Amino acid sequence: MKDDIKLSPELQRFMELHSIPNLAALLEIEDEKLLEMDLFGWRLMREVLVLREF
Repeated sequence: MKDDIKLSPELQRFMELHSIPNLAALLEIEDEKLLEMDLFGWRLMREVLVLREF
């Protein structure tokens, strides 16, 4: 993965609240599970889908 990937403040906050340690760990979580988690919505889902393309 590229080192220059910038996460939105909202996605960073979501990761902190759910104790997700890094981007690799986030990207391993299934879409359905992410959508069930508190404070995760379609806008963050779109960001995650774009990140998975890298």
